[in-house]
Amino acid sequence: METRFYDDNLLEEPIPRSIFLAGPTARARRTPWRAEAIAQLEALRFDGTVVIPEFRDGTFEELAPRVFGSAPSLVPGMRAVSHNILRWETTGIEQCAVVLFWMPFQIKAEEDPASLPGFTTRAEVSRELARNPSRIVLGMPPGALSGGHIRFHAHHAGVPISLTLEETVRAALALATPAGFEPAT
Repeated sequence: METRFYDDNLLEEPIPRSIFLAGPTARARRTPWRAEAIAQLEALRFDGTVVIPEFRDGTFEELAPRVFGSAPSLVPGMRAVSHNILRWETTGIEQCAVVLFWMPFQIKAEEDPASLPGFTTRAEVSRELARNPSRIVLGMPPGALSGGHIRFHAHHAGVPISLTLEETVRAALALATPAGFEPAT
């Protein structure tokens, strides 16, 4: 399995057999749900590419200004770092074969890695539901904070919502792999 992180340059071309891990990001070195999704994909022997909107090593606070701060923002009133991160993430979402959205929306203490309100994720899900719902896989556990809007629009777009990360990963794997691929069980 190949992985691409913020540290890697993404080109404006399709990434075959790829899964973008979209969803809220913790301020930890690796968001726990993403680490679990990567481990599940490895255990299922996914041999495509996984695009991860986090840094390979290091923290967001230390690396974001270095990696994303040099090119200017093209959007009036938007900081360069924010603009360039959103450009990278949008490129990844648009170029991947499948976009896996895991949405465990919760608000906890600021330093708690389980605090994942998903403000950006909510906008990304809405955009993809309107743009191309056939290539997204949605997962949201019961009790996720304020998920009604997404559930409503997903239902109307014919996109099911898995209740566990494992179900969500398996659905993304099925969509990203060619017919006849047998994942490990």
